[in-house]
Amino acid sequence: MTTQMIRIAIRADAEQVFAALTDGKQTPAYYYGFEAEFDLGAGRLYRYTAGGADVITGTVLAVEPGRSLRTTFRGAWAPDVAALPESTVTYTLGDPPMPAPGVTVLTLVHEGLPEGGTAAGIEMGWVLILSGLKTLLETERPMIA
Repeated sequence: MTTQMIRIAIRADAEQVFAALTDGKQTPAYYYGFEAEFDLGAGRLYRYTAGGADVITGTVLAVEPGRSLRTTFRGAWAPDVAALPESTVTYTLGDPPMPAPGVTVLTLVHEGLPEGGTAAGIEMGWVLILSGLKTLLETERPMIA
């Protein structure tokens, strides 16, 4: 099984970053057009939809608004992704290790994917998603139009 970790610095406060991660009005602008639907509480279900169909589903395992979110992850946007076992995604928001006022460090850890090409593709997807999130929050425009 793989553990993927992506870390990115974003010029926005942690509350703005957390809101962008969980607000279905913002996610389509950076998350491949997917709309998030979160009920933020441990044990609650969440999903991302596209065209009315579920493309990612899971359960919120732990949440600390403005600081962290841990969920299970089950993708369904392609047959090879749907065949993967359930995995876990953790978002952690924090301050950079050196003074950088107004900057939040977002760390994403995706655990439990089998080794192989599909996992590598998902990792590149995360890079694009987090880069898109950064662009949206810093410029108020999507990275990919």
